[in-house]
Amino acid sequence: MRASHNLYLKKNLFLRNLTADLGSGKNNDYKKLIFKNKDYVENFDFHKTDQFTNVIDLEKKFILKKKYKNILLFNVLEHVENKDILIQSIHKSLKKKGRLELFVPFMYRYHGDPKDFYRFTHTFLENFLKRKGFKVKIVLISVGPFNIILEILFKYLKFKILKIIFSPFFIFINKIFFNFFQRFYKLLLWYSLQLYKD
Repeated sequence: MRASHNLYLKKNLFLRNLTADLGSGKNNDYKKLIFKNKDYVENFDFHKTDQFTNVIDLEKKFILKKKYKNILLFNVLEHVENKDILIQSIHKSLKKKGRLELFVPFMYRYHGDPKDFYRFTHTFLENFLKRKGFKVKIVLISVGPFNIILEILFKYLKFKILKIIFSPFFIFINKIFFNFFQRFYKLLLWYSLQLYKD
């Protein structure tokens, strides 16, 4: 659920340094939440979505023309078959002590863009990214059975008013449920990783 991610970004992430947004696409409403000035971000994507987007093939080795303090990879890793090459290329494109902000779905429907290859557990990604030279901090964003149910319903609720009505109810039930049945909070919809280059 993009709303959960946007809420997390609004509360926890504010970037002031030049940032590369890999796989930025054209619907990147999150930028207004994390950048005071949009000039701080440079967009990279498979396709030229507008005049400000640099074309890049994330399936092949690359080194960006300059090193960045921050790189964003939101809802992209599951679409890249060659994840090892992508992460190595990102590591080389970050400045020392640079930050990679990574956001991935877990229990989420297939969504080809153009293809959808993976659903990673957070423990797999933590180990994988540590081996690639990153310090890892994981933040579970949307957890619990009712968030999963809500996401499934959102796919089929075509009218925005129904989404507005259902959302607060499911979020409330999810919080109540959490107090009594924390073991079910291994049901994970989305999570974010903050990675720092050594």
